[in-house]
Amino acid sequence: MILTGKRKQQNKKIQAYWRGIRAEIIAGLYLTLTGWRVLAWRWKCPLGEIDLVAKKGKIITFIEVKARQNEQSALDSITAHQWRRISNAADIFMSQQRQYADCSWRFDAIIIVPRQWPKRFKNMWDDEVHGF
Repeated sequence: MILTGKRKQQNKKIQAYWRGIRAEIIAGLYLTLTGWRVLAWRWKCPLGEIDLVAKKGKIITFIEVKARQNEQSALDSITAHQWRRISNAADIFMSQQRQYADCSWRFDAIIIVPRQWPKRFKNMWDDEVHGF
């Protein structure tokens, strides 16, 4: 079957969606194997979405997962606008999950590149530094 025009575009969106789901599953397994407990997958609120929320000890981390052909393009694909939406969603998450009030929290990224182990980037975004 030959796909043309709109169908081809829809097919690409579907493939990207499932690539993202697979990347989040890999990232979740990676977190679990490294001692983290995943609290939420694809957590959504009106202000944004967080791919993964994980906890280890007294640290909560809000994680953006990106799957790309190379590490740099994955990192470049995370925009300031995305971090603001994640930060806003994290504020809502923490206000709703009072049992974690004594935890510190941060924003990480996990990059998934073909034929490589997942790579984690800690403290990718700091509200204080970026001023919002």
